Amino acid sequence: MGITLLIGNPKVSWREWLKANRNGQDLLCLDPADAVVDAPCRFTLLKGDKPVWSRFYGSLDPSRAPHVILTAIAQGVKQMDGGYIQLFSYRPTPLLRQVVTLASQIAEPTRILVAKGTDLSGDELTIGPEEVELEPAFPLVVQQAQRKAHWLNLISKCHPHTVNLEEVTIEGARFGSGISMNPDERERLGLKEAIYVERTGRALMIVSEQEPEESMISRALDLTGCNKANTVSLDAYEGVLCAFARQSGEEIGTGFIESIDWENRTATILCTAIPPVPVRILRIGSMKIDASGREYPESAPWRL
Repeated sequence: MGITLLIGNPKVSWREWLKANRNGQDLLCLDPADAVVDAPCRFTLLKGDKPVWSRFYGSLDPSRAPHVILTAIAQGVKQMDGGYIQLFSYRPTPLLRQVVTLASQIAEPTRILVAKGTDLSGDELTIGPEEVELEPAFPLVVQQAQRKAHWLNLISKCHPHTVNLEEVTIEGARFGSGISMNPDERERLGLKEAIYVERTGRALMIVSEQEPEESMISRALDLTGCNKANTVSLDAYEGVLCAFARQSGEEIGTGFIESIDWENRTATILCTAIPPVPVRILRIGSMKIDASGREYPESAPWRL
């Protein structure tokens, strides 16, 4: 059985169309803003009504981490017996245009359906698309309410975990991708007051209670040979969505960061995984929520 690739836009929804046409076939939802198929900020494969596979994304914005979208397609297709792949809501940007192109190449669909009103020529796709009429998307206030219900449900299922950040691989964040500096090295750089400093290539990440003075940052850049510094507040990660995964990449729970003890390099995380659980990979998103399910603006890409 072949695969049908579905491409919509922010003004429409595949909800009613799928109800009428899916007929129980597999559905791989790759729209991180969709709160109908499953929880937002993640990708899900449904067989019938049962979720059989999922991948944490951590953001509502498809341009945030396109490499994760393409990975999810490659992994999800292997587990599908034909059916539908619902792609993210397309916006006409160079990045998303290329992601759509690659998605059609990886998925190798036998049919591509594009929602009427989507600003996509179709020339970049592997086969010519067919245009379909879809129902309008829910108003933003309704979409926000749907997501809030998911966040509250997530919170209700979480358990407290303490994760040693030096024993896990961190994905999705700037933090954890470089080499950390000890107190003596921080003092030599003139960043004695900083709680944590990490160097990745020619960029510094500085975690500090207060914004370091410009002269201090300039000195640190000169001494390290870096050309960019990114300053992060102590509480920047609090409430940020995250997920636990095994070394194989298989996810074992979703939740959010409650706090980070920078001195001891440990994080208190509320997660659906039942403790104790061996965490090998910590996936960090950019969506932040509080204990009441309220959403905060997402951080800039690769700032955290």
